[in-house]
Amino acid sequence: MFKTPILLILYNRVEETHNLFQIIRKIKPEKLYVAADGANRNIPLDYQMCLKARSVIMPEWKCETKFLFHDEHIGRSKNVYQAISWMFKHEEEGIVLFDDTMPNLDFFHYCEQLLEKYRDTPEIMHIGANYLKRKKKYLKNSYHYTAYSFTWGFATWRRAWQGFDLEMKKNPEEVFSVIDRYVSNPIEKLYCHRIYNTLRKHNLDYWEYQYNFHIWLNNGLCISPNVNLVTNVGFKKRKRRIRKLMKETAPILPLQHPGIIERNRRSDNYIFKKVYLRSLSRIFTDWFNEVILGQEKKL
Repeated sequence: MFKTPILLILYNRVEETHNLFQIIRKIKPEKLYVAADGANRNIPLDYQMCLKARSVIMPEWKCETKFLFHDEHIGRSKNVYQAISWMFKHEEEGIVLFDDTMPNLDFFHYCEQLLEKYRDTPEIMHIGANYLKRKKKYLKNSYHYTAYSFTWGFATWRRAWQGFDLEMKKNPEEVFSVIDRYVSNPIEKLYCHRIYNTLRKHNLDYWEYQYNFHIWLNNGLCISPNVNLVTNVGFKKRKRRIRKLMKETAPILPLQHPGIIERNRRSDNYIFKKVYLRSLSRIFTDWFNEVILGQEKKL
């Protein structure tokens, strides 16, 4: 039995939810939280698909299971925010997975070990699961420290989530000051300023960016593995440059820990150039699809 609580966040992906649950069955968590967004009235048959996705989650082992099912469609970011906040009303730490992800079995034990190791280390706020570099090089350690929080499967603590503000009510000057402290490259700095201004000016919910700003505002760092532990199967339907991010998973145990906590700026520079730099236009596209056309965000 796996002791660390797991939160599954669902919507309307039936096959993907089924495949993910088959992996969950193998580790048999003692505590399982399940949160699901409601059906979008603008999408035909969405109600039936949502019901089918929810019906997949039927633990046959001894498991304390809690459900948070929304009757109305609230959107991906609000669903994620409410789901994680809900779990942390009951738990001090936990693992978060989405219905369009497929984790390697090592992912769960990797999270469990690092949640314990960094439980009392305030600067570590996020345990990520993704390694997105093209070339695999021999690396002595199992993971490194980064300023960027990839969220296709991750673990964190109540202490780290506390104070996260989806509405971004912080003083903008404070946020800009924090960005400038984390980012030295002029292009990267301009990008982060524009992202923040875009989200704030248009009142957009894009929780991944808001969560990353939250980590920076708390002087935090993230952990990123040196192999990929979770693949995002939702990328199969995206454009080619997005599909390239869908890496195969690999085992990581036993863990080799770094000697000191130090941000890997070289890795961060690579991730910014290859992953983040072109995503500003995607924010507007997702906002237009969701708010104007009534379609669900694709991440």
